[in-house]
Amino acid sequence: MECRKCGAPLPPDAVYCHLCGIRQEKPKRTPKKRGNGQGTIIKLDNGKYMAKVSRYYTDDDGRLRCKTASKRFVKRSDAVAALPTLKLQQDKPRDMTLQDLHAAYIKSKEFIHLSGSQQDKLGYAWRRLEPLHLRGVASLTVDDMQSAIDQAASTYYPARDMKVMLSHLYTLAIKKEICAYNKTDYIDLPPTPSAKRECWTMDEVGAMWKDYETHRFTGYLLIMCYCGLRYGELSTILLENIHLDQSYMTGGIKSEAGRRDIPISQRIKPVIADLMTGRKKKLLEMNEDNFYSAYWDVIDNRLGIRHLVPHTCRHYYFTQLTSAGVQGGIIAEVGGHADYATTMKNYVSIPLKDKIKAVNKIK
Repeated sequence: MECRKCGAPLPPDAVYCHLCGIRQEKPKRTPKKRGNGQGTIIKLDNGKYMAKVSRYYTDDDGRLRCKTASKRFVKRSDAVAALPTLKLQQDKPRDMTLQDLHAAYIKSKEFIHLSGSQQDKLGYAWRRLEPLHLRGVASLTVDDMQSAIDQAASTYYPARDMKVMLSHLYTLAIKKEICAYNKTDYIDLPPTPSAKRECWTMDEVGAMWKDYETHRFTGYLLIMCYCGLRYGELSTILLENIHLDQSYMTGGIKSEAGRRDIPISQRIKPVIADLMTGRKKKLLEMNEDNFYSAYWDVIDNRLGIRHLVPHTCRHYYFTQLTSAGVQGGIIAEVGGHADYATTMKNYVSIPLKDKIKAVNKIK
């Protein structure tokens, strides 16, 4: 046996060299340990090596979860070299699509606790955002969202609902650390409509009556004008809640007044009876998109009157009742408002001739 350093002859059981003093047994090298979270190398039974990186996180329900990324290699050195890449893949959150986030949002407590009408409103907005459903939320740009809203909604309220829907999804994405800020803050909306909207004239409503003679759908516009119904109310009235013999129907949504008894005038009763014919459950068996499509066809193509929204029919109702001298409390009650001040502020457009007639009563 020779010294592993100086080559001097040594006894077979020598631990140190008597000349240079070097230890004859090579010390075992302690492998350098990687820090926590940097990954692990596992030698498999087939002689290959697996690089493995695990990441622990808390899910939406507060439970601890683990995600693992791994890859197999022939050489151990290749497995070690792959660890930083695997860790980067684990640390980088997946770019979820809007559809993924929407599926999570409608199961959240925030959405479940919304009123039915608010859920429906967000549902309509979500359907209008269909071109963006499969887009990744992190890679989606403000221009992409602005373009989708501009194409789907030209007026303030539907555009606002689409922006609100996107904002809810971005808030969820921020919680999941997919993006850092809410991009919807930079979306522009159409101008806010004035509080007091325009009202149909009697000539315009007369054109509706004439059109109804050949097109039954226009009867729905007349019902809204003579019963003061919003579209959402018209679309939910059940046939079983219409009592023509007693001249009223039960319905109504929104506002503090909630559901109410809606009086039916003699003028509109034959129209309601006509449109009930052939229906199975509801007075209006048509979804929102089809209703609006048919509505604009009547207004723009057949009647050629002003391009005003369906809610204008409700303004006509309140304005006509006010001009006829009906007491304010009754108007508020039949229209589903908690007080007459709301009716006057947001709905009634008294014609100038009626105002002149009123002041001429001063003695």
